[in-house]
Amino acid sequence: MIGCGGMNSAHMESLSKIQDAKMVAFADVMEERARNCAQKYSGHPYRDYCEMLEEEGLDACFIAIPPFAHTDQELLCTKAKIPFFVEKPVALTMKKAKEVQRSVARSGIITQVGYVMRFYDGLQRIRQILRERGGEIGLIELVRLGGIAGDENFWWRRKELSGGQLVEQSTHQVDLARWMVGDVSTVYAKFGRQLNKDLPNFTIEDVSSVIMRFKNGAIGVLTSSSAAQEAGGLGRLTILAKNLELISNNGYKVVEGGKVTEFRDTVDAVLEEDKHFVSCVQSGTKTAVPYVEGVRALEVTLTAVESARTGKEIKLPI
Repeated sequence: MIGCGGMNSAHMESLSKIQDAKMVAFADVMEERARNCAQKYSGHPYRDYCEMLEEEGLDACFIAIPPFAHTDQELLCTKAKIPFFVEKPVALTMKKAKEVQRSVARSGIITQVGYVMRFYDGLQRIRQILRERGGEIGLIELVRLGGIAGDENFWWRRKELSGGQLVEQSTHQVDLARWMVGDVSTVYAKFGRQLNKDLPNFTIEDVSSVIMRFKNGAIGVLTSSSAAQEAGGLGRLTILAKNLELISNNGYKVVEGGKVTEFRDTVDAVLEEDKHFVSCVQSGTKTAVPYVEGVRALEVTLTAVESARTGKEIKLPI
């Protein structure tokens, strides 16, 4: 494990439930966190991940670190031919993401990006229904309204460290849109920073709206905010297709004419994505969410940032 903070802690909890996985080494710049994890899961603690990768005979590596901290972790894994799971976003620049992508391609190793929403069984069912009987897709609307992660010293609220809410957080919705509808051809965005502008160290957008045109002609609209009230958080997905309407909002609805079918998720999505990665490493099989998927989602979010800066619609690829 490279990084022993919040997200990798969730992965550790899941991996501890997978019989075929054993955690053996933990690296974190805060050495005490690495020691605590090593004690809890019976492994070796490291402050230096380079030392860990050199000394341990690893079958795979989980990388969950802040966006700004991605330097050579993935490249070292590719050099040592160690399959890796990496949390989103995969980088803060396309230059870095493509550098890693080229190295992954040369090494041929198995990779997976932590787009956990793909592993909710409700969303998988939605996608299957859409493909089997939805017909042409016209519109996908996504909403993510939340609060601010961490305190005033946390990296998330500083643009140079996190990339902003869209790049670091709503990338999940961008990936979901791509997974449901397909590749994006153009992006237009507007960002605002007015509701949280008086907060210390807050330099990212607090509201944003992104319009995506997909290659198949569909339109996507993504609205995000980090200024929702404590009890006002919201995540919503709506898809309008030729033959049906799909709604995800505290459960799922499939609307076909006058018929409405409702269902809910039944799985732990983090556990499911970790089981998938472990299984693929064991079998030598490509994962459902390889590194290139993280690069493509990053391209959309970074293009939106540039569109908001310039006020122009931008074509992909950049």
